[in-house]
Amino acid sequence: MTEKIQQDPGLIWVTGYSGAGKTTVAKIIAERLRATGMPVVLLDGDDLRSILGEDFGHELEARKRLAYVYSRLCKKICGDGVTVVIATIAMFESVRAENRAANRRYFEVYLDVPHVVRAERDPKGIYQAATKPGVVVHLTSGLEEPLHPDIVIKNFGNVTPEAAADVVLQKYLQGPKAVPVPGPAAGEGRDGYWDAYYEKRRAPINPSSFAIFCHENFFGNHSRVLEFGCGNGRDAFYFSKRHRVTGIDQSSVVIHANRQRASDEGILSMDFLKGKFGDDITGLPDAVDVVYGRFVMHAMPFEDEVRALQFAARLLTPGGRIFLEFRTDNDPLMQKGQVVGVKGQVVGVDERVTDHYRRFINFDAFCERLETYGFSIDFRLERCGLAKHGDEDPTVGRVIAKKVA
Repeated sequence: MTEKIQQDPGLIWVTGYSGAGKTTVAKIIAERLRATGMPVVLLDGDDLRSILGEDFGHELEARKRLAYVYSRLCKKICGDGVTVVIATIAMFESVRAENRAANRRYFEVYLDVPHVVRAERDPKGIYQAATKPGVVVHLTSGLEEPLHPDIVIKNFGNVTPEAAADVVLQKYLQGPKAVPVPGPAAGEGRDGYWDAYYEKRRAPINPSSFAIFCHENFFGNHSRVLEFGCGNGRDAFYFSKRHRVTGIDQSSVVIHANRQRASDEGILSMDFLKGKFGDDITGLPDAVDVVYGRFVMHAMPFEDEVRALQFAARLLTPGGRIFLEFRTDNDPLMQKGQVVGVKGQVVGVDERVTDHYRRFINFDAFCERLETYGFSIDFRLERCGLAKHGDEDPTVGRVIAKKVA
């Protein structure tokens, strides 16, 4: 496998229990990818822990935090145009879900090896240590085997590391079949897409049930509210009756219409700004008490989600809250859509196109990410029946979280 191959950068995540042969297989994969002319970085969980491990223990939660560090390091390297091959246990489904959502080209390899074989290999001596009286070694407790790996390899018996690596590379380089995606998912023409959407469709003007629920149960008096992805302003105008409101949207059509409506109704407690939340926008308040977003998180790619949540954490006052409602990956509509693709590559299995682009979000993983940005969860709920519209009853997640002072 020495011919020159043109390939977009990706992340090959080789996982399995200790003794499964991850490091050996990953090294061979990296070497053979380099031989094709691809820029490749090889990472090993043991080496990374030796560099970062002083701040991380071996208890389950510490291991999960370290796994997220690995995930984000890989994302950063891939973003610089380099393919990453990593060998790591890091067996947490929320971490793997973040990998798949964060990387346009993600390939998950699970080396499935029986306990008895791993114990015979025992490269680190941990299986032997577990048999000693008084020694506690958590080999598998709390770890989660992959639910949706791209490939499972029985890496024992007659299967050599070279053969395992060949199988991985054959499938990885073949690449998945992608579906062309409209502008919003690719980040191309997104403004024009939503302009056309609002010009063609008449959205409801009454406040959503989520806005009413949040306002009646969690809002303080005379709060400074920022709504991103405000659309036609149905919730922003409701909030303006008692609060100072700034609405942000990427559609110039709705920004113009909302400004005109506020002027016609003589409402002085509202501003509407065109732009993407997380970017520098002229006129944005320096600090707010509330950040609100309904049905907008699932309309943005993962990298925009990260930018939005980090920006919300900076903008909110200590004790301020973020209020979010979005479609989750349990929504039946996800099964009807086509997997999104850009330039011949799959973006993410949670990104689908039906009538338009949506990213269906794993609710538990999202709540865990929110906490890493400095929030504590006050309220969380995932089910259908919360956002009915006509004949449609999507499965949505509702999250209310407070900025930790």
